[in-house]
Amino acid sequence: MSTEEKVTLPRVAKGPRPMMFEDEATDILLSMNVSLLSELIVTRQRLDAVERLLDQKGILPKSDVDNFSPDEDAANQRESLREEISDRVFYLLLQQTERAERAVPEGAPGEDI
Repeated sequence: MSTEEKVTLPRVAKGPRPMMFEDEATDILLSMNVSLLSELIVTRQRLDAVERLLDQKGILPKSDVDNFSPDEDAANQRESLREEISDRVFYLLLQQTERAERAVPEGAPGEDI
């Protein structure tokens, strides 16, 4: 990763979010599941490609993959990736929480809980 700062653009759509179900929580759970499914499909496709290429070239036996233990740098990169994926999966819940926090007037009872 470079030393440049990562630019994060706001991902908030204007207007009300279209709902498929009467209960907003059900819509959020559906969105989270679709997001997880998308992540899993892409990961499985890429993993399949890597495993097939390694097998075709006789480079890496399966036992090496099964016994792999990441070093500190790899573990840190994995944690960063986990956080990015979690942010995408839980995006709607995080957005809903942020809206609720903004809606609480300053000095309201229970604000500091």
